[in-house]
Amino acid sequence: MMEPKRITPITTAGCFAAILLILAVLSRYVPFFSYVGYFIMPIPVTIIYMKFGLRQAVMLGIVVGILMSVFIDPLSAVIQMITFSSVGLALGAGFQRNWPPVKMLGLVTAALIGASILLMGAMYALMDLNVFTMLDSAFDMVSEQAIEQYKNSGMSDVQLAETKMQLQEMRRLLPSMLPMFMCLAMAIVAYINVKVSQLVLQRLGFSIQPFLPIRYWEIPRGVIYLYVLALVMKYWGTTRNIEWLNSIGVNLNQMAFFFICIEGLAFVLYFLDRRFHIRTALQVMLIVLFFIMPLFSYAAFIIGIMDLLTNYRKKQRSV
Repeated sequence: MMEPKRITPITTAGCFAAILLILAVLSRYVPFFSYVGYFIMPIPVTIIYMKFGLRQAVMLGIVVGILMSVFIDPLSAVIQMITFSSVGLALGAGFQRNWPPVKMLGLVTAALIGASILLMGAMYALMDLNVFTMLDSAFDMVSEQAIEQYKNSGMSDVQLAETKMQLQEMRRLLPSMLPMFMCLAMAIVAYINVKVSQLVLQRLGFSIQPFLPIRYWEIPRGVIYLYVLALVMKYWGTTRNIEWLNSIGVNLNQMAFFFICIEGLAFVLYFLDRRFHIRTALQVMLIVLFFIMPLFSYAAFIIGIMDLLTNYRKKQRSV
């Protein structure tokens, strides 16, 4: 007779495999659910890891991948299996060891970057698809559409020429900026993954260490020096025709800009919550505006530098 503790992992994994297959099918055929499902699908793998360990979690990912290849298609199965399995395993390892949220964020970000590199390599080796060439083509198409819209809006020839030069410069810098954009994008996706999994697991009764609200985040003051260093590297790289130095400066500049903006966003949320006790929905809307409106990002950047230099929030909390 089989021992109950051997039956439990198999039974639980089987139920989660069925759930994952349903989520995968919904993500494939329901447009809206494809976004929601991406952040939900790693959670069953995370739960199996926390309850029964790494081996069972890996087996669950493999089984679900095989089922998806049968019921959906092999390519989608490979992509989804690698993505949700890597994230689920990273989340499970972090939650099981009770890692602090920042360390957890780093682990999930690394898992996403690794999965992305693996997928890009597989696409190139098996399908001869070069992601960088596809990005160049997409950038050219977007640039042409933008120029056409500017022409239709009545922009002068001088302004059009300046815009074309700016777009050409952006395209020239795009390959060197891709690593930074990839890391920041993966960090944002990892944060959403961790937050969603925390909420679900807490509802299921797991003891999970939560993130601090964004309004209490504090970026190290050294990021200002990093920003200044990046400007110097860009200047030297441009004036002395040192391409690699300019590329490093561009990446560091954008990364420092992003973290200073996060400091500014945290200050804005802290100030509004302290004065007006704003609701969560409004905070989410402000965060979305930060990512889609350049003007809001530049305002957050200026506020972030002021907060880093004055330590306003830290002084207020110590009063």
